[in-house]
Amino acid sequence: MIDDKIAPFLGTWILDSDESEFDQGEPPQSATLRIEDNFGMVSFTMNQISAEGEESSDTFEAVPDGPEVKLGKSGLVDAMRLVFQGDRNLVSEARRGGLTIMKADRELSDDGRTLTVTQTVHLVDVASFTNTSVYRKAQ
Repeated sequence: MIDDKIAPFLGTWILDSDESEFDQGEPPQSATLRIEDNFGMVSFTMNQISAEGEESSDTFEAVPDGPEVKLGKSGLVDAMRLVFQGDRNLVSEARRGGLTIMKADRELSDDGRTLTVTQTVHLVDVASFTNTSVYRKAQ
């Protein structure tokens, strides 16, 4: 049985572009984020249509407050962690060589209808960029 803390995060979330703020890249034309319980693993599926009209999809799974998950398919990151920070924040960290290079903090609103994802990318010896995406729960 998956921890009840994850329950409010589960479902389909739709990007509110007007409320979102991007330091890096153009905001997508549209995006959805689906968070599902997959037998104790939490599965994240992101689908978006870029500002240029290109469709993309990305999926990852992790165990909340579980061990770091080793990733093999991507050269950019080699491990992923997913942790709760309190009851309203679900944070994933993508790591490479033990360093966090991308962090996504998903903060649930008090009413559970809005999910604000603050994603910070650290480019070694360059800079850090933060994109804040505001999602509304699909009805």
